[in-house]
Amino acid sequence: MPDRECPHDALPQEEEPRGAPFPWRRPGPFAPPDRHRECRERPGLTRVPRSAGEPTWVVTRYAEVREALNDERLGNDRGHPGFPAPFPIPKDFTLNSSLLGMDPPRHTEYRKRVAKDFTVRRVKLLRPRVEEIVDGQVDALLDAGPPGDLLAGFALPVTISVIMELLGIPAKDKDFLHVRTRTMFGGTASAAERKEAVNQLDAYFRDLVAAKYDEPGDDLVAKLTGAFPREDDFDELVHLTRLLFNGGHESTASMIALGTLALLRHPAQLDLLRDDPDLAPAAVEELLRYLSVTDLTTARVARTDLTISGTEVREGEGVFPLTAAANRDPEAFERPDELDITRGSRRHLAFGHGRHLCLGSELARLELEVVFRTLYRRLPDLRLAVPFEELSFKDGGLVYGVEALPVTW
Repeated sequence: MPDRECPHDALPQEEEPRGAPFPWRRPGPFAPPDRHRECRERPGLTRVPRSAGEPTWVVTRYAEVREALNDERLGNDRGHPGFPAPFPIPKDFTLNSSLLGMDPPRHTEYRKRVAKDFTVRRVKLLRPRVEEIVDGQVDALLDAGPPGDLLAGFALPVTISVIMELLGIPAKDKDFLHVRTRTMFGGTASAAERKEAVNQLDAYFRDLVAAKYDEPGDDLVAKLTGAFPREDDFDELVHLTRLLFNGGHESTASMIALGTLALLRHPAQLDLLRDDPDLAPAAVEELLRYLSVTDLTTARVARTDLTISGTEVREGEGVFPLTAAANRDPEAFERPDELDITRGSRRHLAFGHGRHLCLGSELARLELEVVFRTLYRRLPDLRLAVPFEELSFKDGGLVYGVEALPVTW
């Protein structure tokens, strides 16, 4: 049965002004902005002011968001002057954003080179090592506490360890890379701070990839050197490696921490999972839908004049297909604002859709399933170590999440 306890858990903050620019704040960690519902209930699209530039169109209904995410007339070129980033993006990042910033046919060509390494079959081979990493990090959490920070002491070490091993990145560089990734993705860093973080990450990954060409190995980046000839595609492999690292830990770690918080705040759902760990895959899909932590990564720019939902969109105008709004559309999901881990639907758009479907979606699913199978079995009395009202949340960046999650057991 669905859990109707604390469906929103509103935060103790001032109400956002009616005309506040996009991106909008969430009223609580388990609810999308109120404006999503308002826009979804209006006919056509809504054009809204944007804090980082010209107004943007927002797409909020499930069917139209799904269609827009795979419409080749809506491009991902971050260098386009009309591209509607949620916050100012350094020019360095607009020019080297790899697959995320490519449109067909170039995107199609480059994605084919790497997609075979992220199939369901390939990812399943990683399960034993992911289970080992998760168990080892639970051991570390137990040794250090209680209390402990489930984000810094568990979620981030798990996801960073997995992606660094996969890519062949030295473990000693973990802190350097994570700090700069958070700066690049965060909603509070200045444009100058983001630019510096992008430049430092670019320099690091250039050195890393150069070493892979010189000393081939068994890790993914070393294998990809064969598909990305050094004389033609060195820069593309650098940018792809950075993309895989950035996307391979921050959002999954956020899902682990925020998903745990959601279950702790919905104890009937947590009891279901504790009693039947085989519900973990379904729980993962429902938490992905319910939380939609990467809602601000779907920006598009119109490559030509087009019509969406009866609304004329002109070439060069920005469009945001909002997956968090789509994932709460009552036309697509029954009782959309309720957390129900028995729902288990994979129809959600948390990983996007179509040609830009998250490359690492199956790896993220694997990590989340292993975590949610393991964590509550080994820590059956896991609970918050501070009042819920004292928690702080990251809002306005590319990945929504909790700043820290103090827990005890």
